[in-house]
Amino acid sequence: MAKGQIAKELVAKKIAEAFGNDYIGEIDKKFYVWSQENGSKMQVCISMTIPKNPVGEAGTSDIGGNGILDFENMPVGQSISEPAEVTKEEVKLAEDLLARLGL
Repeated sequence: MAKGQIAKELVAKKIAEAFGNDYIGEIDKKFYVWSQENGSKMQVCISMTIPKNPVGEAGTSDIGGNGILDFENMPVGQSISEPAEVTKEEVKLAEDLLARLGL
């Protein structure tokens, strides 16, 4: 059994319980429920994955210490990356390819 499979099954059961009669079922590892928008009944598809890097501290259920995940104010990891620079070799290779292709 894949890592996280049991956890996902438990969450799927909670989704089914929470939505009750609005729970449609599971197809291709996606969970379908009924919802409403502007008076119209609509299906919503929910897919689950086990994150490689969990949010918050391991074993806790919240970020702010209040027992609730606050998605509006979650910390955002800062990813600073340098833009890729094209080397002289890459330019030469591209020019050679374009010439061979007649472009």
